Amino acid sequence: MNQGINIYEPSNHLGYPPLWAFWCLIAYRFYSFFGNSTEVWRFIIKLPLMISHLALAYSVGKFATKEFGRKKGLEIFYIVLAWSFFIYIGALWGQINTLSALLTFLAFSAVVSQRTTLGALLFGIGVTLKIYPLIILPGLFAYVLKKHSKREAGKFLLYTSAVPILFTLSIFTVFRWDIVFFLRTIFFWTPTFESPVQITRGCMNLWSFLALFNVDMRAHWPLRHIWIVVLGAGASYWLKKSKLDKADLNLSLISLYILFMISYGWVTEQTFVDPLPFIFLQILAYRPKRSHLYMLVAIQILVYAFSAINGGVFIFEPLLERFSPALLSSIQYLDLINSPFAWTIRGTLGLIISLFLAVFLIILAKPNTFNSLLSILPSRLKRSRTIEEFADTKQMSV
Repeated sequence: MNQGINIYEPSNHLGYPPLWAFWCLIAYRFYSFFGNSTEVWRFIIKLPLMISHLALAYSVGKFATKEFGRKKGLEIFYIVLAWSFFIYIGALWGQINTLSALLTFLAFSAVVSQRTTLGALLFGIGVTLKIYPLIILPGLFAYVLKKHSKREAGKFLLYTSAVPILFTLSIFTVFRWDIVFFLRTIFFWTPTFESPVQITRGCMNLWSFLALFNVDMRAHWPLRHIWIVVLGAGASYWLKKSKLDKADLNLSLISLYILFMISYGWVTEQTFVDPLPFIFLQILAYRPKRSHLYMLVAIQILVYAFSAINGGVFIFEPLLERFSPALLSSIQYLDLINSPFAWTIRGTLGLIISLFLAVFLIILAKPNTFNSLLSILPSRLKRSRTIEEFADTKQMSV
């Protein structure tokens, strides 16, 4: 940016919309001012991510206090604050999902509080920062449509779209950059413009498992774009419902996140951060059930396991480099990325995580149906056992 070069043109370019690049520029100025200090760079670049975690815990806790009382609000506040995955993704890894999750939740809170214009602007800023939250737009749009009017829903859609479009176009106009490089970036993993080699191995979902059987989704465009059909079906379901309350809105956002995580071609570990605030509200406040919390913990452990086999150990490289260089040198020989055994574990975990997420969504959406299925199983097993005992008795009598 200092040199006027299109930030999306170099091979190691930024992977986010241009808004985050301005904070990177500020961090770089501090880095240069303090004598090219790597520690200063890491601290400044991660500072808004650490602050956003604190702000997210406060925002979710405050919302829960308003809706469900002080006791429930404090419970959710402490859980969000102590949930280690936020720290792992933000403070350690340096991914901006915690910041996008904060903006998305603030937009949700504003929409629920009947401040739809504010909600649209906050959500638009979130999308300007990171495009990923855009997948839950149908849920927010459906809620505004059911609660207000078509005119209000149209305004919500217009304001949400205007913020990222106008900001991005203004940046490319002022700097005179070719926007094609940006479009190649945001559609990279779809992939629309090109088919990267990495996508053949998938990531944290069923595609990494299918890749073990040499299923190359690059060669089949329906596989690359099946996520659009899946999300379209999810959006259609919520739009067709006659009415939506706050719990339904919350569940709709969770469902769209999970459907995306299961069906998209390249889903990394940090994508699990964004739905977490809504999941906590659903399982601790809107539809509280302890077993749902246990299942969430199980999914989180699986995500950590996938991250560990997916090279997540090297997230701790700065700490090891400073305090234990010998340990860092030893783990660099593990070479998990090129190990066939590691890829098998990675693919298997991808499938297991997809299955767990699918079951978790069914449990949240249709708890009575799931419970009835569970109640049928013991009776079926008992009936099967009775038939076997009868057959054994008959054989003995013969």
